[in-house]
Amino acid sequence: MQWMTELRNAALYGLLLLCAAVSGCRNRNYRPMAEYSGYALGGTYHILCDSAGGALEKEVETTLRNMDRSISLWDSLSLISRFNRSRGGIYVDSHFVSVFTVSKRIHDETGGAFNPAVYPLMKLWGLDKNALGADSLFRRNVPVDSVLQYTRFEDITLGGVKDSLAGRWQFVAKKNPRNALDFNGISGGYAVDVLCAFFDRRGIRNYRVEVGAEVRSKGVGPDGSPWRIGIDRPTGEGETRVIQSILPLADMGVSTSGSYRRYYEKDGKRLAYRIDPATGKPAAHTLLCTSVFAPTAAEADAYATAFMSMGAGRATEFLSKKRHIRAYLISSGFDKDYQTWTSPDLEKLIEEKK
Repeated sequence: MQWMTELRNAALYGLLLLCAAVSGCRNRNYRPMAEYSGYALGGTYHILCDSAGGALEKEVETTLRNMDRSISLWDSLSLISRFNRSRGGIYVDSHFVSVFTVSKRIHDETGGAFNPAVYPLMKLWGLDKNALGADSLFRRNVPVDSVLQYTRFEDITLGGVKDSLAGRWQFVAKKNPRNALDFNGISGGYAVDVLCAFFDRRGIRNYRVEVGAEVRSKGVGPDGSPWRIGIDRPTGEGETRVIQSILPLADMGVSTSGSYRRYYEKDGKRLAYRIDPATGKPAAHTLLCTSVFAPTAAEADAYATAFMSMGAGRATEFLSKKRHIRAYLISSGFDKDYQTWTSPDLEKLIEEKK
């Protein structure tokens, strides 16, 4: 799974920068849009939308706060935090159930590469507390075998339903008290989808919603041009970021996972910081970052997380069978160079290469 800090701060990735609209200067077609930003789910959010919908800031904040209280590990009183501390499970709200259901599907599709139940391993490695200080952790041996038995997603299930004044709640059960969940590999994308649905209900025709490293858009930007996304050219630590490709961003969710600026070296190879759910140990592959385009931001988020566990080889094989999902992958190459792979359908959409 992606680290909590890494997932919610796209600036730390340093690989594929999800840009706002590449909208140029303020021309005569420019029209102001409402702008909302703040902190949620352990990171930042930024929204541009038509101002005709009225002042929506409070409603946006309330929506995100409700999700924090449900699926955010950053809130010690959230439902997911309470579930992790429970012995047998708890009743959860619709946000939790929705994320859990999508997670189960993608877990099965990816053969377990996407696994929210890997949280006990994250705690064992110390990545639940301080991902940025993980360098030494990946250079020592950790007794993972005794913990792997508690990371089976199949051991966590949805059960009975009860109705209350607060709504319809469903029980999520765990087989062992040590079973625990981490939705940070999908929660940002889910939040984007929920906000987009909210704007659709309000009749807002133009918007761009970004939560962490996940983004979706609809319509056009402030200058009347379609929303677009810039993909960073690989650069070293401290070097200026340069956009190498520009693509349209319409009717798709996009998620970025990984970082070519953060890696560890083993046997002369640069490897990404990533726990392999199958082994419980650092993933031994050279895929450093992926940007995934999918029908929803939640799916893009989860698939991006899975690909970072799979590595480029398994990821490209998976993508060849899932044509509705597209990806841009960057792996470490020889002599500190980088190799890229782009889904054929995505390659056709690239508007500009620099």
